[in-house]
Order: sequence, then structure tokens, then C-alpha cells
Amino acid sequence: MRFRAYLRGLLEPAERKNVESIAAAASRSMMVESDLAQALQHFVSQSPWDSRRLLAAVRRQSAARRRDHGAVWAIHDAAFPKKGQHSVGVYRQFARSIGRKLNCQVGVFVSQIGPNGFYPLAARLYLPGAWLKENGEQADKTIPEELRKPIGKAEIALSLIAELLDDGEEPQPIVAEAGYSASEEFANGLASHSLTVADDAEDWIAIVLRRIEWLKTELGLDHFEGRTWHGWHHHIGLVFTAYHFLANGDPTVDFPPLTSLTR
Repeated sequence: MRFRAYLRGLLEPAERKNVESIAAAASRSMMVESDLAQALQHFVSQSPWDSRRLLAAVRRQSAARRRDHGAVWAIHDAAFPKKGQHSVGVYRQFARSIGRKLNCQVGVFVSQIGPNGFYPLAARLYLPGAWLKENGEQADKTIPEELRKPIGKAEIALSLIAELLDDGEEPQPIVAEAGYSASEEFANGLASHSLTVADDAEDWIAIVLRRIEWLKTELGLDHFEGRTWHGWHHHIGLVFTAYHFLANGDPTVDFPPLTSLTR
């Protein structure tokens, strides 16, 4: 019920998609439990469910619709500006999608883009080494042990690609933002998976970043106000789920037309 309520709230129009507005929107269109906002806060921030398993199920549901021969996997960042310092991974760091340093979280994303549309596939929060050093106690309490070590964005991207391949995803040519494509580690990792690099990376990435902005504006991708590692990944996974639901179930959804973004 809480899963359905959260998705319902994401899909309803609202200026902000924080837990309170999600709960209010869901309560207008379905039967819900009392004090839904508190229940959803626990569901998204504290419950131990695995967002990776959710995304794997979502990808399987959309696999047939996504299958086409002109698609690529785009490797890119997404920045989540923050005013405070208490959320996991928040640090003054360079946000490629914005082009400057700011106080933010940065996520590493793998998205599919092609003739059949745009689909976000996987994401993981980047943890700056300096943040881990300064927030060791918080990391020990809130982040799974195997994920507390400082690793670069290229390594995170490769782990997400490996996750997709292990889950049976059909590999696609890769395009990546410059910070990834310039990395020898990243190039070697792609080669180890026998993945090819597509042309016109800048054009593809520009399309994907515009779609990510759509997710922020329309589905609240960057509206989550919780502070925990699990909460961030749960919210991202639920937004991806809502998007796949829209893209698979309603071809009239008002997405930016792909042809208008290609050049």
C-alpha cells in the first residue's frame, strides 16, 4: 500500500514532491492509512528494502518496449543541490551538468536513449572522499559497509554497467560525459565487457540531461528531503518506477519530443 501511495503521489501534479506533498496527493485519489506522511517517511528513508531489486523488476517490465537497435547507454552525472550539510554525500563539489562547484549531492546514472525513447536504468550516489573522511560516524551508521570506501565516478559507472549486464540487459553502445570518457580506467572497463563506444556522445548526453531535468521538474527526482543513503536510493528508484510506468503505459505523456532534442 505504501509503495502504491508513493507512486500515486509522484504521478499527481504538485510543485514539490517531498513526502508531505506526496502523501497529500495520494490521499486525494486513493484510500490511505492515517498519518500517511509519517508512514511514507519511514517507508522511503528507513525501510530495508533493496532499491536495486525494484529497478531490476522495473527494467524487466520495460525490456520489450525498450528493445531497439539504435539505442545507446548514456553514462552521466546528475546534481542535487542542497542548502544544508546533513544529507549523505553533500559536499561542495563540481557538478558537470551545471558547470560549476556548488553544495550538492552527485549521482552517477546509466540511462538508455534511442528511437524508442528515454529510460533511466540505474543510479548510485557518489561519496566524495573528503566527505567520507569528515563524516565517518554518519557513514558507519547509515551506509552499507561495502559501500563506504571512496571510489571514483568511473568505477561507480562500471559497477552499474556490470549490474545491468548481470541482470540480463542486452548491452548497448556507450556514450559518456567527458569526465568518464577521458578515464583510462573507464575505457579499460568497457573493453573488459566488450562494449563499444558510440559516436556523437555530446548530442546523446545533451538529450539525456534534458530528460533528467524533466524528471526533476515533473516527478520530483531532486525533491527528496531525507538525509539517508537508503532514502536517496529508494526515492530515485521510485521516481524511475513512476517514469517507466508512464512511458510504458501512456504513449501520450507530454515528454519533450525526441526529434526536437537531437540537434
